[in-house]
Amino acid sequence: MKDSKLVIIPTYNEAENITDLIPQVMALGGGFEVLVIDDQSPDGTSALVKGIQSSYPGRVHLRVREGKQGLGTAYIEGFIYALQRGYEYIFEMDADFSHNPKDLVRLFNACSIEGYDMAVGSRYITGVNVVNWPMGRVLMSFFASKYVQFITGIPVKDTTAGFICYRARVLGHIDLEKIKFIGYAFQIEMKFTAWKMGFKVKEVPIIFTDRTKGTSKMSKHIFREAVIGVIYMKLKSLFKPYRKVSQT
Repeated sequence: MKDSKLVIIPTYNEAENITDLIPQVMALGGGFEVLVIDDQSPDGTSALVKGIQSSYPGRVHLRVREGKQGLGTAYIEGFIYALQRGYEYIFEMDADFSHNPKDLVRLFNACSIEGYDMAVGSRYITGVNVVNWPMGRVLMSFFASKYVQFITGIPVKDTTAGFICYRARVLGHIDLEKIKFIGYAFQIEMKFTAWKMGFKVKEVPIIFTDRTKGTSKMSKHIFREAVIGVIYMKLKSLFKPYRKVSQT
């Protein structure tokens, strides 16, 4: 489907945000569709999505999974769903309004008009564009990306970003079954893999605004996974080079 667009939004207890977010995505020009992947939220997020679906026939999709399985596995399931149905542009987006829905168009244009394979909504490409985060968290996130760049050599300043547009060919060439991380490390691994395979990646500057409703899913386990995962990815790339994909 030429120019078809699917925005994947993983949710867990996002009832306070999802009924406001979906209509804003639906209001964008260009026929964006949404796939919500809900990990059986106790607050009834999935029921709210079902209630919205009739207002946007064929454009709001829902998958409900058994229990809390993690961000990375939700996106992998969403990628497979998108590829099987022939979507050309596949997006990652948070449910908490930390990502401005209007910026989906800018990410899409970077791929569809400018010719990039992957567009990353970046907090750090033009300085530090983060609103309402405590300084400690800003510094942790910023230096985490610096650490990733230092270890891996990847030319991406916001390696943990979760606001992304992929062309289908990127996800089609990555062996998604071998992407094992679930938190920040998942985001790093996807960017690192795409870069090592020779895909063209662009960072699009965005302003990231911390959630005002609901609670963060960040944990020490997720942060530790990222620190260790970066070293693992770098070592793996030394002994098993990534297959370059032709750009023709």
